[in-house]
Amino acid sequence: MRYFPALDTLRFLASLNIVLLHFSSSDLLSYAKGTFWGSVIKGPFFTADVFFLLSGFIYSILFSKRERVPKLKAFMKERFRRLYPLHIICTLIIFAITIYRTHLLDNTAYAIKSLALHISLLWAFVPKMGFHLNQPSWALSVFFLCYVLTPGFSRFLNKLGKKSLWLLFLGSWALSLFVVLHFEEMPNAFRGINFFSGMLLGKLFFNKAIPLPRKALINDLFLFGVATLLCLNVCAFKQVHIVLSYHIAAPILYSALLLFLANDKGIIVKILSISLLRSLGKVSFYAYLLHSVVIEFLHLYLDKIAQWKYNPFDKPLATFLIIIIFYGSCAVYNRWKR
Repeated sequence: MRYFPALDTLRFLASLNIVLLHFSSSDLLSYAKGTFWGSVIKGPFFTADVFFLLSGFIYSILFSKRERVPKLKAFMKERFRRLYPLHIICTLIIFAITIYRTHLLDNTAYAIKSLALHISLLWAFVPKMGFHLNQPSWALSVFFLCYVLTPGFSRFLNKLGKKSLWLLFLGSWALSLFVVLHFEEMPNAFRGINFFSGMLLGKLFFNKAIPLPRKALINDLFLFGVATLLCLNVCAFKQVHIVLSYHIAAPILYSALLLFLANDKGIIVKILSISLLRSLGKVSFYAYLLHSVVIEFLHLYLDKIAQWKYNPFDKPLATFLIIIIFYGSCAVYNRWKR
C-alpha cells in the first residue's frame, strides 16, 4: 500500500487541537483568551471529523483490492485489541475521580448506569441516560460502528466505477447537509457519515478520478489556500452560521486538505513528513483517548490540594511541558503495545 507520511502529521495536529480545546474548556488555557491562537484552538481549527475522514480515506486505499479486504471478525478483533482496553482503563479512572470529587454515589444507580453505558460503548447513542465520563468515548462508539461496516463497504466500493463513486460521494454530503438542517445540529451518532465520505474520497483518489496538481508549487498554493479558508471558516463564517461552519464547511475543507497532502508534492508536504511529527501522529489517537484522564488528574489537584487558590497549570510553559510529557508517554505506550 502507498504510504502518505504527511497524513500522520495531520492526525497529530488534529489531536493536538482537540486536546488544547478541552484544556481551554477546563480552566487550563485561559491565558490564551483573546489571542489569535486562542481563537484557532477554540474554533476549533480541527475537529474530530478529521479523524473520521482520515480513517475512512486510509482504509479505502488499504482495502482497494479485493484480496486485501479482511474478514469482519479478524478486522474487529484487531480494532478492539488496539483501542478498547485503553478506553476501559480511561473510563474507570475518570469514573473513580468523578465519584471522589462529586460524590455521585449519592445516586448509585445513575452512576453505575452511566459507567455501564460508557463501557458498552452505548452512551454516544443515548447520552441523556447517563452523565459524561471519558470525553472521546462518543467518537470511539461511532468508530466501532463504522468499523463493523468497513469490510463490506470496501467490497462494495471495489465493484463501482468512477461515475457511481462520484454520485455516492456527492450524495454523502447531501445527506450530511440534510441531517444538519433537519436536526439543527448533527447528532454524534450521525458523524460517522464523514467516515464513509472519507472512504469514497479515498476510492476516488485511488482510481485517479480527481485531478490534482502535478507541480509542487501549485500543490503548495492549494494547501495554503485551504489553510486560509479554514482560518476564515473559524474566524468569520462561524459567526454567520455556526452549525454549517462546524459540520459542513470544515469537513469539506478537511477533505481538500487530505487530497493535497496525499498528492505528496511540495515544501509543505516535506515539512509535514518530518520523522518526529510522523511519530507523534502515529500515537495521536492514544492521546485523544487519554487526554481526558490528564485533565481529570489536573482538576483533582486543583480541587483537593490547591483548592483553586492558584492554578500552576494555566501558563504557557506549563502547557508546553504537559504536552511534551503527555505525547512522549503516548509514544512509549505505543512502543510497548507493539
